[in-house]
This record gives sequence, C-alpha cells and structure tokens, in this order.
Amino acid sequence: MGMRIHLDLEAGIAGNMFLAACLDLGLDAGELREALRGLDLSGWHLDIATERRGGLRGLHVDFRIPHVHTHRHLAPILALIHGSGLPEPVRRLADAIFIKLAEAEAVVHGVPVDEVHFHEVGAMDAILDICGAAFAVWKLGITRVTASPVPTGSGVVNGAHGRLPVPVPAVVELLRAHQAPLRPDNAEAELVTPTGAAILVALVERYGPADLTRVDRVGHGLGSRELPGRANVLRILAQNEDSALVAESGLLRERVLVLSCHVDDMNPEWYGPLWEHLTRAGALDVALIPMTMKKGRPGVRIEVVARPGHEEELARILLTHTTSLGVRLDAMERLVLPRAERELKTPWGTVRVKVAGGIWRPEHDDLEQLARRQGWSLPQAWQNLAPLLALVVGGRTGGEKGGSGKPDAEFKQYDS
Repeated sequence: MGMRIHLDLEAGIAGNMFLAACLDLGLDAGELREALRGLDLSGWHLDIATERRGGLRGLHVDFRIPHVHTHRHLAPILALIHGSGLPEPVRRLADAIFIKLAEAEAVVHGVPVDEVHFHEVGAMDAILDICGAAFAVWKLGITRVTASPVPTGSGVVNGAHGRLPVPVPAVVELLRAHQAPLRPDNAEAELVTPTGAAILVALVERYGPADLTRVDRVGHGLGSRELPGRANVLRILAQNEDSALVAESGLLRERVLVLSCHVDDMNPEWYGPLWEHLTRAGALDVALIPMTMKKGRPGVRIEVVARPGHEEELARILLTHTTSLGVRLDAMERLVLPRAERELKTPWGTVRVKVAGGIWRPEHDDLEQLARRQGWSLPQAWQNLAPLLALVVGGRTGGEKGGSGKPDAEFKQYDS
C-alpha cells in the first residue's frame, strides 16, 4: 500500500535512524536483509532492537561490520550498486543519494566529483544504510516525503580530517545546495549526519508542518545515544494514500496503475515465466486477453495492475520478457472490499483463508496441497472444509451474524 510520509526532525536524522523508522512503519526485516545480501559486501550483520530514548519506544538499527578501513571513490560505489540484485528503482534512488553526497564532498574539498574520497561515508555501514533506505522507500510504496525544518545542532566532532564544527561541512553544503530551511538548535550534538542529510535532500519535496489529513501509521527510529532534554528519535508520520474508506458503501477506494501492451509474435511458452517475474515485482493482477491485431493476426493484450511506485520496474520486465516495444500506462481508481487473512486450523493442517464481504475463501494453493496430502479431489477438499468455515463464520468473526463486530486476534492485514 502506497503512502505519504512526514519526517519529524526534532532530533535530526541519520541513515540508521531513517531505516529504523521505516522498519517500525512495517518494512519487513527479512526482506530488507535479503535485498542487501544482493550487494557484493560480506561479513556484515544487521541488529534490530526495540529500545527507548527519552522514555519513547522505537527501533534501533546497527550494522555490525568487519573492522576494515576501506576508502572508496564514487565510481566503485555506483558499480557496486549497479551490480547488485536490488530492483531498478532502488538502484536509481541509491545512486541519486550517493551522487548528491559526492557533489557536496567535492565542493567541500575543492576536487572533481570523480576524485572524491569517501571516508566514513564510503564505509560499508553507510552503503548499507543508503541502499537499505532506498529499498524501504520502494518497498513501502512511499510516494511523497515532507519534513520539518532541519535542526543544526552545535559543538564539534572528530572526523577523518580532525575536529570539525557541527553541522559538519558536508552537511552544510547539502543543506545549502538544496535550500533546506534550518531550525537553529543549541544542542551540543551532531543531529544531522552526512548520510542522513543526503537521504533527506534526495527525498523531501517540501519543508514545514505536516500536511497529512490523517495518520495511519507511526514509525520511531532511535539514535544511538540519549540526548539531554529530548528524545533522540526520528518520527515518521504516514498516511496510506491509495486507499480511502467510502463510508456509505463500506468499500475501499484505491488508486492503481494499469500497464498494458499488445503482442502477436510471442512464444506462448514465455507467458508462464513472465507472470512469475511480474508478480514478484509487485503486480496485483496479470491478465492475458485474446484480441485481433493488424492484418487480422490473433494477438494478446497483456494487462498488469499495480500500485503507484512499481510501474517502472514492471514496464522494464514487460519490455525485457516480451516482444513488445512499448508499454501503455493508465492511472485509474478501483473500489474493493476490505479484506483480511487468517489461518484456519483444521484436523488436516493449517489453511490460509481470505475474508472479504462476509465470504471466506480458502487459498487455492493451500486447498490443493491439502487435497494432495489427503488423497482427495479438490471438490472433496472444499466439501470437507465447508463445515469448519461455517462454524467459524457463525461464531467468531466480526461483522457476521452472531459475531462480535470486530476481527479476533488471529486476523492480520491482507492487501491485494
């Protein structure tokens, strides 16, 4: 589900704070680890812990890495990202963040961008922070980012070139070049790191008060230490922007994109792998529609439904794995039933069940596996499950006759 977010920068921003806040918003830690394993970096381990700063609960993220002091130039970092298994939109955003960082360092040191030596910024943890942040933006479907004015902090820090004033020169240049509004702050601490500033200027469209119309989720990313007089927390306020409840009908209104292309010269055996590529990349639905094309040739319209933010990766797949030379893109809305997913425990094993509009539908894959294990046909499997479904629907589900009106604790969010 896509979302708009607002960054509350009361305690500033660092790369690991942004990533931790995204995990607290709902980013799956396992998917994040798997994505970052696609980088040609070894020996790192991601620690995620629930902690408190200034009495507020949140997540703290720390990349434990080998003690290897590696200085990198921009080109090898970009090559590392391009050679990874990260999705194309993630690679592009990570590129953009590092390029902004390199441009700032080039101004500070008076050298061309290609000659910039990344010290702390080029270390493995910063690469992981930035690529992780880019993955989070893509995976969470973040479409718009706003932020409060940027606190400056004060004091000095020890860097690769000795003692530096806070905010450090690279941060000052990033904020200057992108005209980010400052909020004077006399805290004797580095509130904004170079990595955090680069993520900020790459993502934020507008600075000022939050313009969300409601808050659907909140994420708290914790800094590494306590700050006197404040909670060292980056707070992200999020609004799900592609779903809105239509009160009169009880339906959800969602914004989706429809990608389509027409082919008349494609091997039918290629459609199976194409479907798998598209669904793994975030397609909500894939349809193959017979049609007649020019010169009376039989053809197929390939139609893909997706949420905003996935269109470029899906279009790349269509242009790579079909014979089409172009992809049409249409924005539209759809009305859907609110839905949930639950696991139904049966005498023959657990079966996942979709619940929508008062109707319970077993997942076909689970039903098929159950039938295979028991030596049943699919109609027999459905017939044997039906009494259990009727019992649960009649006794425990929200909104059903005799139910409590609320989902029980076994429900979890399901998006389709």
